[in-house]
Amino acid sequence: MTAPSFSERLVGLLFDHPASRIPAPATAATLGCIIDTLGVGIAAAALDVGTAGARVAARTAGPAAIWGRATRSDPTAAALANGMLAHGLDFDDTHPAAIMHASAVNVPVALALGQELGTPPAEMLAALTLGYEVSARLGRLGPGPFQDHGFQSTAVLGIFAAVFIAARLRRVSPATAVQAMGIAGSMASGLMEYLSDGSDVKQLHPGWAAQAGMQAVALADAGLTGPRTVLEGRFGVFRAYAGLDIDPDSVLQPLDGRFEVELMAPKPYPACLCVHPVVQAALDLRRRGILTPDTVDGVARIHCEVPPWYVGLVFEPAADKAAPRTAYEGRFSAPYCLARAVLDGGVGVRSFGPDQLNDRRLRAIAAKVTHEARPFAEFPASFPALVRVVMADGTEHESFVPHNLGSAGLPLGAAGIEAKFRENVEFAIGRPAADRLHDAIAGLPRTGDADALWSAIDAARIEGLP
Repeated sequence: MTAPSFSERLVGLLFDHPASRIPAPATAATLGCIIDTLGVGIAAAALDVGTAGARVAARTAGPAAIWGRATRSDPTAAALANGMLAHGLDFDDTHPAAIMHASAVNVPVALALGQELGTPPAEMLAALTLGYEVSARLGRLGPGPFQDHGFQSTAVLGIFAAVFIAARLRRVSPATAVQAMGIAGSMASGLMEYLSDGSDVKQLHPGWAAQAGMQAVALADAGLTGPRTVLEGRFGVFRAYAGLDIDPDSVLQPLDGRFEVELMAPKPYPACLCVHPVVQAALDLRRRGILTPDTVDGVARIHCEVPPWYVGLVFEPAADKAAPRTAYEGRFSAPYCLARAVLDGGVGVRSFGPDQLNDRRLRAIAAKVTHEARPFAEFPASFPALVRVVMADGTEHESFVPHNLGSAGLPLGAAGIEAKFRENVEFAIGRPAADRLHDAIAGLPRTGDADALWSAIDAARIEGLP
């Protein structure tokens, strides 16, 4: 008898887990992820970032909301649109140990299908919570090698979480879910070549994974088959995309104790996670009066010690990182974000406009940034960095950040997530609509239907959008 494949074992472990056995802390974390993801998506819609999918989805009528608009669309089109909005500002959360932006894939699938199917909140939240188990368990098997081979793991692996959530909400059989995972392997995609010129196609990655996972379930339910060894096979996802031989047993432990969703890390800054500890260190040095707009002319060098994995993403090529041309290049530039933090006292959604990118004083600061790669014990569970300021007179000052803000070592907390949500949405939809949306999400566990949420999302309409 053939031994069960990895996807068969993963589905067997999680697919029928009862909603009643999801612990309260995991549900609370899932609610926080929904709040954070809708918040960054609405901000992106208001700033017209990541909106190409929304404009396309608005052409097709259906039951699923497009965030920031009154228009509803087909669920797959809505998932594409909302996944792009969620990732457009690079402000969406991350599972650090998996190095995946799980919410930008998972939340659009759960909400689009939950709205279409009228799914009870308890089951919608359970499917979403268990979807994070799929994302994180797969991501933990290869945190880094996908990116090293030129692929974003959020997209390549995120599609399998989308399959799981869609299959559970559509109530297909476990066997159909396994077939859908096999199909999804041929849809998995997400090149990182956007780093070469600052183009914004990266925002497509989670939206594509979301809608493709939903399509894979529909195709499997219609009779299409896919390889059962899609994950671990000779030409499976891990070998083909990351050159990895994996040990499925290491991530197939039973559900017990803390759920993976509880490790999701909301971002305090709308930029690549690798720049966050650098920004935190710069802000610490600014608060101490060492690295400020008034003192920076006396700085000879700003030296960053970081894990090797950061280097190709946010430090090199050094000349390009010191003078980014587009918002995406800015979000993936540690020198730029550090300099922006020094000048402005923070990095926010309006830190990447043309005036900011072409700021001569900023570029002078960014040109002083150097880097060195070395191992850090905290990485990748947290994203650490050390920043050392060398003054013109030879004196040195440093700031070490072992845990990025938002990680398990330095959590943002429910209050921090709510504050971020309000900063992202109140300017776009006003405080009453923001209150209504936040309360509708937070109240999901206490109601038998999600009608209040769907009404609140409809009411969270940005003026001027259809």
